[in-house]
Amino acid sequence: MLTKFLHGPSFISGAARGIGKATAFAFAKYGSPQVAIADVDTATLKQTAKELKDLYPNVEILPIEFDAANADSTIKAIETAYSKFGRIDHAVNNVGTPGPLAPSISVSTSDFKNLIDINLTSMWIAQREQIKIMLKQEPVQQEFGKVRGTIVNMSSVWGGFGTRDFPAGTAYSTTKHGIRGLTKSDANQYASEGIRINAICPGYTFTTIDIGNEGPELQYILDQAMHRTAMKRFAQPEEIANGITYLSSWMSSYMSGEAMLVDGGFSS
Repeated sequence: MLTKFLHGPSFISGAARGIGKATAFAFAKYGSPQVAIADVDTATLKQTAKELKDLYPNVEILPIEFDAANADSTIKAIETAYSKFGRIDHAVNNVGTPGPLAPSISVSTSDFKNLIDINLTSMWIAQREQIKIMLKQEPVQQEFGKVRGTIVNMSSVWGGFGTRDFPAGTAYSTTKHGIRGLTKSDANQYASEGIRINAICPGYTFTTIDIGNEGPELQYILDQAMHRTAMKRFAQPEEIANGITYLSSWMSSYMSGEAMLVDGGFSS
């Protein structure tokens, strides 16, 4: 029998494919009785929902179409999950795009602002709305205390240091640093209310956002990343999902405001 790590309804954004999809499967597997999956790609989202329902017929799956670049859409997606389930115990904010892969002098102001809006502002809005909901919820008694909810934000290995060997990623790295600041600040603010907020910082992972659309600039980055990764392989989405499940579960009950690296030794 599998151990039940999670205890209540979940909301996962960017869940149609990649890490978000793998996280939805992990949450269904490890105890979340209701899982809301949100994404802008409606067709792929519906297929993911069907796959989840087929494998976990006892878990309620709620697909929600939303656009992370639109504030009202983000708010509505979270409100839809809360209205359907009555509470959100576990939230995973997994939105983002690599943005312009170019040195700063070649990046336009509008492209930089757009990347900030998608990768950082949308995550702040989502976290704000999730905190509002969790503050209204009755806490759940667990082994080491009462918990109102957990939030995991998707940062990156590039959220911890500058892109010295990867100058084309400055804009992306800036947003991922911002996510760590967002995570730590609100974690400190709301930990005493029984809300744990942490960030996951994956290394290079076999997903469409990292590996797809290979142009010469991206291919150079991937080659450099493979050379630098101690394990000499990229992560599978399920490996990152396991880390997210851990941060969302009672197993990490004394972790708050952390940015957990899962990078195969890339940064070591």
